[in-house]
Amino acid sequence: MLVALTVAGSDSSGGAGLQADLKAFASEGVHGAVAITAITAQNTQRVAGIHPLPPEQVLAQIDAVLEDVHVSSAKTGMLYSGAIARAVAGRFQEENIPLVVDPVMVAGVGDALSQNDLAEAIRNDLAPVATILTPNLPEAEVLLGRPISGEDDIMEACRELSALGSEAVLLKGGHAEGAVCRDVLYHDGRFTVMEHPRVPIRGHGGGCTLAALLAANLAKGHSLLDAAMRSHDAVRRAVLDNYPIGRGVPVVNPLSRLYGDAARYDASERLLCAARKAACLIPGEWVAEGGTDMAYALPSARTPEDVCTLEAPLICRSGKALLPAGVMFGASRDITDIVLDAMVRHGIRSAMGLRHRPEVVRLASDEGLRVLPAGKAIVIEGENSTDTGLKPGDFVPDAVFGPQGSKAGGVMYILGRDPEDIMNKLRKLIK
Repeated sequence: MLVALTVAGSDSSGGAGLQADLKAFASEGVHGAVAITAITAQNTQRVAGIHPLPPEQVLAQIDAVLEDVHVSSAKTGMLYSGAIARAVAGRFQEENIPLVVDPVMVAGVGDALSQNDLAEAIRNDLAPVATILTPNLPEAEVLLGRPISGEDDIMEACRELSALGSEAVLLKGGHAEGAVCRDVLYHDGRFTVMEHPRVPIRGHGGGCTLAALLAANLAKGHSLLDAAMRSHDAVRRAVLDNYPIGRGVPVVNPLSRLYGDAARYDASERLLCAARKAACLIPGEWVAEGGTDMAYALPSARTPEDVCTLEAPLICRSGKALLPAGVMFGASRDITDIVLDAMVRHGIRSAMGLRHRPEVVRLASDEGLRVLPAGKAIVIEGENSTDTGLKPGDFVPDAVFGPQGSKAGGVMYILGRDPEDIMNKLRKLIK
């Protein structure tokens, strides 16, 4: 397995520092090794204390890793002091390892994470051994000793930073103003500008995560340009999928892609299993006119891309329900809209559409299932929009159906927390 080494401080909140680095490495399938530079007492609101390790202890950790493990790349984060930075620079000068230098000086909560002599050591000692230097705008201003303003000045700043000796510079635009966030890569005399809509949240650990993603992609053999572009896209998702753990800055989520992949696999398997069981249980006359569809949304579903549905609805053949295909994400169908709407209103993530038959509605009521009254029936206002008519505080229905003559009038949708919940309700109707 590929290994990347992070030389960084420990964040007791787990949101930034080496903790963020290890999560970012794992998200790329890279094993993370660690050399701790400082132990911080911090949370999402403040840095309460910093205990730097002696430079020789930092070097001892690096030596212990390198003498036994083949390290494919490394990154530095919080180094705290000029003494630690110079020691680390001297050690990596002896190695032929891609090195990402993230010149961390201030925590995401705004408190200082460095002594006054750190910037000089980065300029004179660490930058010359760096494969890529990844400052944000405030860090770049400290390293250059001047303010940076405007796009032209950002380009000039990249040139000046590159002149310190690093092979490349990635100047991060997260601290700039404007609706668009621009990260600028300068390498071999060429500029590459990577843009995305600015996220209105500054997540704790974003800078650490980007640098660690760069190191992981370099470990995997990607070029600097490819590594930068992949990392730019991945950190945006990590910031978008942030989550709160305290009362301060939310934490970025570098593992969100892995969690997402796992959730998609789980949703696919559970929906497919339920659909196979449903095909054996549903009477043919209960299959909806256009086929009985099923859906299961991811926990954070926002669009049809986040909803798993059947590739093709259950159909009726010779009086029996038949499952003609598997499952898929991204279908834009009525049931997708139903689930997304029900999820927003009630946290309900799964649905199944049956033919709207009076006897089925009576069975549901007899079994204690809460069927949405006709006065609050589904109203489909546009081509793909739905509104159950529910308001906050209304009871959570087990089934909803549209008025006769409407687009949804021929279907009764069983709603549930998940496909298993749907199947339990279906069994109540069929027994």
